[in-house]
Amino acid sequence: MASVVKEGGKEGRAVSDLILDLYLNLLMEIWEIASALIGEAILTLLFLSAIQKNGERHPFLLSLKVSEEGIGLDKLKEEGRNLSPEEIHKGFQGVINHLTHLFSTLSEGVINKELFPKVFPRIKEAERIISPK
Repeated sequence: MASVVKEGGKEGRAVSDLILDLYLNLLMEIWEIASALIGEAILTLLFLSAIQKNGERHPFLLSLKVSEEGIGLDKLKEEGRNLSPEEIHKGFQGVINHLTHLFSTLSEGVINKELFPKVFPRIKEAERIISPK
């Protein structure tokens, strides 16, 4: 179940917005790179699979709309503002992990080689934001 940012948690909401924007931008980059390599139709199916699988555990992900034109983020941005940064991170990390597995199976690592330099630093940045030392 999604954990909600508590009332008066202005700082929590700001961090949630930051994490949400980071992952939404990353998904757009993944889309741009992977669609050039495998096409929009196949990429749409892979994204839908990853969202469906992780949406069971993180229902907010089901607000992502995916079609051959790209990713629809508007509804997710609204819903995501009420979630904790940790919930957002875990949900998107699950989607990205699932996509990475599918890309690896489909292309024997070719797609992942293109994406890894973009994905890994962003995930580390998200972890740093939600777990400051």
